[in-house]
Amino acid sequence: NQYAVLPAVLIGLAGGVLFSVLLELLVYRPVARRAGPNALLAVFVASFGITIAGQALIQLIVQSRIASEPLNWIPIDPQDVGGVTFTTLDIWAVGVFWACAVLTWALLRFTPLGREIEAVRVNPMMARVVGIRTGRTYVVVFVIGSLLGGIAALFFAMDNAATANMGTEPVFYAFVVAFLAGLGSSPLWIMLVGTLLGVVEGLSAELFSPQWQTVVVFGILLALLVIKAAHAWRPTVFRLPAALAR
Repeated sequence: NQYAVLPAVLIGLAGGVLFSVLLELLVYRPVARRAGPNALLAVFVASFGITIAGQALIQLIVQSRIASEPLNWIPIDPQDVGGVTFTTLDIWAVGVFWACAVLTWALLRFTPLGREIEAVRVNPMMARVVGIRTGRTYVVVFVIGSLLGGIAALFFAMDNAATANMGTEPVFYAFVVAFLAGLGSSPLWIMLVGTLLGVVEGLSAELFSPQWQTVVVFGILLALLVIKAAHAWRPTVFRLPAALAR
């Protein structure tokens, strides 16, 4: 029923936001408080465990009856430009994702809420001292992140199918983009890095085979980590090429 799609999407987004906020308040925040200096690692492990448990629970409840649930909201009509084939859904996805990136960048750059988020990210203790309610800021960030993730999941379900483990691969790709772009970077820069990584992935499928796409993406991440480790171990090696280039 086409008329039920929009209410279902809104209910799903609201449910995802509520679940994310409850995780922050009931799981991540207590775990971080108890972990102390190792809070980041503890929260990551907790989130990874919740992801696995959530997928298993969804499979027990839903996937035992339905293998996958397609979502047909935007027509998927093939388009061909210069030998490159894509669909109208791809055009919608690129436009919506870039619009979300621009809106997120504008929120962080030009609004008081964005300045509070940036202050908490840089120095939570100092932000608390100057009167920023850091707990509320964390909740707001989870709400924004859940909405953005829900929109991405909506397009992923329309392009493929809604399954219990549909978010696993995009999350790992998000980690790669986060490492390549750098933590704390502008949403526009992160979006650009993600777009370029997607282009590289597509070219690897054309030049080699689709099986090599994941290898190429994580090979780029491995190369970056090796370069960073080498720079930390022997910084003088990287100064020499820079001096010769001047």
